Amino acid sequence: IKDEIKIFIPYLILFIVAVVLIAVLQNDLGQVILLALTLGVMLLFAGGSLRLLGVIFLGTISTAFVAIITSPHRILRVKSWWASAQDSVLALLPQGWAENLRVSGLPEPYQIYHAANAISSGGFFGSGLGEGYIKLGFLSDVHTDIVLAGITEELGFVGLFVIVMLFSYMLWRFFRIANRVANKTYYLFCVGIALLLGFSLIINAFGISGITPVKGIAVPFLSYGGSSLIANCIAIGLVLSISKNTQLNERSL
Repeated sequence: IKDEIKIFIPYLILFIVAVVLIAVLQNDLGQVILLALTLGVMLLFAGGSLRLLGVIFLGTISTAFVAIITSPHRILRVKSWWASAQDSVLALLPQGWAENLRVSGLPEPYQIYHAANAISSGGFFGSGLGEGYIKLGFLSDVHTDIVLAGITEELGFVGLFVIVMLFSYMLWRFFRIANRVANKTYYLFCVGIALLLGFSLIINAFGISGITPVKGIAVPFLSYGGSSLIANCIAIGLVLSISKNTQLNERSL
């Protein structure tokens, strides 16, 4: 494991630089969590051992814990999330433990409360495109990180299912391209782009549904934001370029 750690040190330094630039200077812990998840899974694709992944996981959890307890607004966000999720979790524990872990006096997060209402009111087929009413004063900035709730209200379970299937197909294509690439760097690049897009959707969906605290992660291609859209388009363009070069190399052989 010492040899693996030596190989991993340059990537760890690059990740620490990203942490300083994003989490410290821009106060955005959500993007760091997204990058950490992607880096950890890519380590397995690169041939790393589970022992090394366990060491990195413990280090990441410790760093995230320190970042949370040293920031009052992050502590409040975690408490607010727990206030809304505790009834479902504590029902599975003994009564004595449940009472010790229960947090009182905190209201359910405003956005999560109305996001859940929007998802619930959408039903199976939704209220119709453009006919959602919870976004009109109740769910603020629905076009940003909370866009999945607005889509589900108007297009229902069917609309959300179509979005998930489209993302799944896109990620499947990325992994298929990666599986055909002989170059290890190109292979890991395709895998990394697929993981970034997939984890972004999962973290956002879990956040608006109350499963995890909200992290402010945008839904690729759906949330408002020009820089995110451009970055995702460039990433997909590079993957398609790798796919095209792979096809040309196969034909030449």
